[in-house]
Amino acid sequence: MKSRSRFAIALTLAVALGAWLIWTSIGGSLETYTSPAGLVKTSDGTTYRLNGKVAPGSPADAAERAQTAEGLRFVVRDKERPSVTVPVVYRGSVPDAFKDDREIVVTGRMENGVFQADRGTLITLCPSKFMQEQADKGKTMPDDIPKGSSGT
Repeated sequence: MKSRSRFAIALTLAVALGAWLIWTSIGGSLETYTSPAGLVKTSDGTTYRLNGKVAPGSPADAAERAQTAEGLRFVVRDKERPSVTVPVVYRGSVPDAFKDDREIVVTGRMENGVFQADRGTLITLCPSKFMQEQADKGKTMPDDIPKGSSGT
C-alpha cells in the first residue's frame, strides 16, 4: 500500500509541475502586442506588450533616468503614425541603449490614460546594422545585385 501512495503522490506532483511548465511557457504569448495607435485607451486591466519608438525629449542620460518614487516617465510614439503617442511610467532597470528614437517593447496596462509598465519588462531593440547601411546607400539587399556585375 505504501508504494501505491508514493506513486500517486509522485504522479500528482509530476502532473502539477507539467501544468505549471505549460502555463508559464504560453503565458507570454497570451499578451497582445500593440502600438500606441492600436492601444485601447481604457483601464480594463488587459495586459499589452507595447511596441513603439521613444519620443524625442525622453530622459537621455543616466542622470535624467534616475528613478523617482513614481518611476521613469517617457513617451512612446507609433512607428507608422509618429503623431500618435502614449505616456509611459516604468519602474525597474533601464537598458543602456535606451534613448530617443530607439524602438522598445514594454509590457503593462493602461490606467487613467497612462501606460503603467510592469517592473523589469523594458526591452530596447537595436537597429540592424544592415538595415542602416541599406538606408544610407539607398540600395536593396545584396541578392538584388545586377547579374552583369563581375566578381564570380
